Amino acid sequence: MKRFKLTQALLFAMALVLFTTPGHARVYYDITATSFKKVTIGVPPFKGEAADRLRSDTTDLLNKDLDLSGFFITTPQSLMDKELTDEGVEKASIKFGNWRSIGIELLCKARLQEKDGDLAIEAYLYDTLDGSLMLAKRYRTRTDEWRRAVHRLADDIMLAVTGEKGINSSRVVFVSGTRNRKDIYISDIDGTNTKSLTNFRSITLSPSVSPNGRYLAYTSYKEGKPNLFVMDLDQHKEVYADRDEGMKTGTAWTGKATLLYTHTAGRYSTIYSLDVEKKERKVIQRNEGISASPSFSPEGTKMVFVSDMHGSPQIYLKDLVSGNTNRLTFSGTYNSAPVFSPKGDTIAFVARFEGAFEICLMNADGSNQRVLTSGGLNDSPQFSPCGRYIIYSSNKGGKQNIYVMLFNGENKRLLKFTEGEESQPKFVP
Repeated sequence: MKRFKLTQALLFAMALVLFTTPGHARVYYDITATSFKKVTIGVPPFKGEAADRLRSDTTDLLNKDLDLSGFFITTPQSLMDKELTDEGVEKASIKFGNWRSIGIELLCKARLQEKDGDLAIEAYLYDTLDGSLMLAKRYRTRTDEWRRAVHRLADDIMLAVTGEKGINSSRVVFVSGTRNRKDIYISDIDGTNTKSLTNFRSITLSPSVSPNGRYLAYTSYKEGKPNLFVMDLDQHKEVYADRDEGMKTGTAWTGKATLLYTHTAGRYSTIYSLDVEKKERKVIQRNEGISASPSFSPEGTKMVFVSDMHGSPQIYLKDLVSGNTNRLTFSGTYNSAPVFSPKGDTIAFVARFEGAFEICLMNADGSNQRVLTSGGLNDSPQFSPCGRYIIYSSNKGGKQNIYVMLFNGENKRLLKFTEGEESQPKFVP
């Protein structure tokens, strides 16, 4: 296996502090592989000077986070006898052979210190094969923010094992509501800290947050027509609106604050790019018929979009330098909702097969197309910032819900944020 040297982490807003520098750690995964063997990890009960409930809750949440990642098999507490759980957290007190004997390959131990509403978590990650230290960090926060600290720890374990952080600290924007009223919400990915961003008593759709995290774009019928709006999330005020006649949909972003969207009026569709801060708008493409769902490649030189220029909706790739346009999909009568991965090597999209709408993946040139879901109405695929996960909506079970899966279709998990139907999810940068 390759070796990976951990670099010093940045200080997080919660005062994440690196207090010791581990040696070289083993990278267990090729994260671009189409399949991989999960690693078994043990997380014994956290120790330290904190309430029993807090120690139990932090331990349980870390196990849930690692399980959600899709890269680990978490070990049940029932397999850990008293001799194992009584050990300390430092290497000298750990009998790694005993942990290996019950199949544990990685071991995460932690100590809590709680005082006057402040919480410190000292965490250690070991490889039980040779006892090597893969991660050692201290996280400081307020006690009531303990969930965020544990999410940070889970993401740092992912970094130590795979070379890239996980998604447990991520937030998501999405649409929730009833048939006649929908609003946009934001939430931590674990379903906590959910709050509404709009409350227009109307239908509001297509949310997306700019790469700099400041602006929210959406389409709303709050004025009776499907107009496009951009909100400054810091000031919670409208900074742009397109109220021209027609339908404005399909918001996506490129650069720091450049918005892509489609305006359809009469027989014509126009794809615009809008620099929100400079209020400069330019036409990327205009044609008769449908042109929709634009998504730029990471370097901004290519655009994937949907068009019916040859009959049914299909996916096309436009080179923005040369102006050349190539068709990527040929199978099926309906292909839509394309989106580039953060690395630009793959495109997720929706295709109709025998009445079902499936989430699919293909290479950026249209080759190697494969289906990731199975049955139902699956829609709105979006990559995580690291590119390893796809979040999407599905009506499996008769209700529209949000799911997340690995980019290869494995480890599908239901995410739940509100009591209503939920759709059109996107990760918040």
